Amino acid sequence: MITINVMGDHINGSANNEQFGVPYTEEKHKAMVALQVKADKAETPKAYAAIVEEFQQLLVVDYTATIESECPNIHINKATGTYHLKSGEVVSSIPMPQALVDRVLESMDKKIDFEPLIKMWTRWLRNPILRKKTEEGYGEDFSNRMFEYINADYVDNDLAVSLMEDEGLGYELSIERATTKQVGITVEGLLRTFKVSREIHSKFTMDDKGDTSLVDRQQATSIDPDSGEITYDEISNEERLFEPAIMGTGGDAFDCGNTSGHFIKVGQAHRLSDWSKVDTDDHRSCVRGLHCGGLGYIKGYEYVNTETHNILVDPSNIGAVPMAGDGAIRVLEYYVLDAFSGINGAIYHSSTYAAQSDDKWVEDRKEAIEHFGELQGDLQVAKDELSAL
Repeated sequence: MITINVMGDHINGSANNEQFGVPYTEEKHKAMVALQVKADKAETPKAYAAIVEEFQQLLVVDYTATIESECPNIHINKATGTYHLKSGEVVSSIPMPQALVDRVLESMDKKIDFEPLIKMWTRWLRNPILRKKTEEGYGEDFSNRMFEYINADYVDNDLAVSLMEDEGLGYELSIERATTKQVGITVEGLLRTFKVSREIHSKFTMDDKGDTSLVDRQQATSIDPDSGEITYDEISNEERLFEPAIMGTGGDAFDCGNTSGHFIKVGQAHRLSDWSKVDTDDHRSCVRGLHCGGLGYIKGYEYVNTETHNILVDPSNIGAVPMAGDGAIRVLEYYVLDAFSGINGAIYHSSTYAAQSDDKWVEDRKEAIEHFGELQGDLQVAKDELSAL
């Protein structure tokens, strides 16, 4: 028996008791329906088997031709089935992790632009720690950790409950609607992560005599004569000052704008002086380095008097990925976009921090490929593929 259902951008069903799911096209759907009708009218097992065999040919999805035509920066090794970054006639020998390949294919199925994924992989190949771990034999594990991390899902349980109670949705649909990726990806291939900090509400001031004192960073404008509640002037996120919620003033100092210390400011890049201050061991947690993470990571730090920030991270600045999904990644540098509880005085675009033009991406691809024992030209690629057969 053949059953066919159209679910959004996919055709799902079963053929001879085997489930299938393929991207929807009008042409493919019509062909399937025609064979379904023929199968229902088949008079002999042999005729039915022939129809099912013909139907199964429609279930074959050739991603190779589609990907290479839509994205000339990807080469697929047909002998191994691996995906590689390509620059002109030169192909990287480092295969993309399966988690990244799955994300590319998923994007294709849903007709989502997958160029950001390719840019992210390009940035990743420029990572000096990846090069070091590759030389030590741990590069593949590092890449797998990284892309399993960005592929991890997060379920907002509060939203799921709200959808069930307020909108009357069923459990499965509520969970689906409340599920998102732990980490976002910008069009420039940067990671959008999160950081939890603690706000510093006071500042030092000096009077005419040189005496110093601590005062509130916000000016009091009025006081309720009955309750004593003070109202303050609202200040922009850029005027606020924060410090890491856990480490505070401990650990290594990092640069923030023109200062070095333990301060976090909106609209600024924060960077350690060098890689020696980032513990790059993927099997260690709560050690040296700047920390940030996905939605599951900040969920564990939601307590009173903390602030949450949107953070941009260039994959080339990632030093360690200790835990998939819910843990923190350790980085050399990140950029703070905002603070959840306040309002920015300016708008910060990921493109500004990325500072990458289309022309520069060509150079980046070449640089990344050159560091990984590239395959020299189409002839060499063909020879390698034939050798693997």
